[in-house]
Amino acid sequence: MKVRDRGSISVVMIIMLVMVLAGAGLVVDGGRAMAARRHASNTAEAAARAAVATATPVSGFDPTAARDAAIDYATRAGVATVDVEVQVTPDSVRVTVTERRRTVFLVLGGRSTMTVRATGVARVVYSGAQSG
Repeated sequence: MKVRDRGSISVVMIIMLVMVLAGAGLVVDGGRAMAARRHASNTAEAAARAAVATATPVSGFDPTAARDAAIDYATRAGVATVDVEVQVTPDSVRVTVTERRRTVFLVLGGRSTMTVRATGVARVVYSGAQSG
């Protein structure tokens, strides 16, 4: 072994360690981001459906009751009230849920949290037997 070759293995090992940590970060934090996105999406869609379920053909569609139902559903699913945005129109409800998760490996790159948003929309539709 030549004197000038000393330490060349150390450089290769450091580069490999950085690559392994980057790959692990992508897998672990990427998976956490996907799980947060799925939870936010499922919660937003279900909250929007819960909101329009408050409407009846007899009493109609009450925007305040719809908003309360959407927020109630989302908070029961583990989302903070401040992370739920509800927009009510005369015939639909749009719910946007924001999820925040702590990172595992990306904290090494300076990102301690990741934020994902998802939106669910439901329309008010009255169905049933038509009398004629």
